[in-house]
Amino acid sequence: MTRRQLLLFGAVALLWGAPYALIKISVDELSPITLAAARLGIGALTLLPLALHRRAFDGLRGKLGILIPLALVELAVPFALIAAGEQHISSSLTGILISAVPLVVAALTITTEPLGRARAAGLGIGILGVALLFGVDVSGGSGRLTGAGMVLLACVGYAVGAIVLRRHFSDSRPEGVMCAMMVVAAGALLVPGLLLAPDVAPSNGVIAAMLVLGVGPTGLAFLLFATLNAEIGPGRASIIAYVAPVFAVILGVAFLDESLRPAAIGGLALILAGFHLSAGRASPA
Repeated sequence: MTRRQLLLFGAVALLWGAPYALIKISVDELSPITLAAARLGIGALTLLPLALHRRAFDGLRGKLGILIPLALVELAVPFALIAAGEQHISSSLTGILISAVPLVVAALTITTEPLGRARAAGLGIGILGVALLFGVDVSGGSGRLTGAGMVLLACVGYAVGAIVLRRHFSDSRPEGVMCAMMVVAAGALLVPGLLLAPDVAPSNGVIAAMLVLGVGPTGLAFLLFATLNAEIGPGRASIIAYVAPVFAVILGVAFLDESLRPAAIGGLALILAGFHLSAGRASPA
């Protein structure tokens, strides 16, 4: 890769590893649904000018029957679940658990893609990594188990959404699809988000975290990834899935004083090794 492409790669990996620390800061004062609605609304506004400029919404009207439920499964529900989960577990652990999404995709596509020895071994190793996190790193209280369970449920939503996107929207402009999905998801969460909003304005730090979360990891990161994907191909670009969880851990430990236990390191290593084996080669989720 060229220096510019390496910079793009690093920027996307950082942005996709950053949301969990920002969510952790924000849920101290905002409800998970309020935060998810705000994040999606800001992300949609970030993507809207480019989507309009490129006429990226053309052709989506005939796919609204798929796009609307997809927006709920891929964005609205997972964003709310992750924020709710982070009320109970650390941002670094959340980032590690989210790295299991490609494994969930592999498990859900067993019936349509051959399950060879390497893929089967990869799924087994990845599941072992998740089990290690649940058995050791989230032990010690029902709240931690509940939080981790919410994050894993969000992983299922991400995985289902990735499969549907690949099957039904591969011929659509990605910025148009994602912007439309964000609008639908933000609209679905708007009323409950307003009802659950705090009576007093959040602190300046939380407002800043929310804005950065919406513009960066939710909006800007997608634009950068689309650019990188076009330049180096989806196979090489998807290697970001290996790197983003590492940034999530680094940011949580460095800025939120989160502790990193051996079980978390071992679980991350097993999940990423399982992803590598089950994918066979890097492929887009």
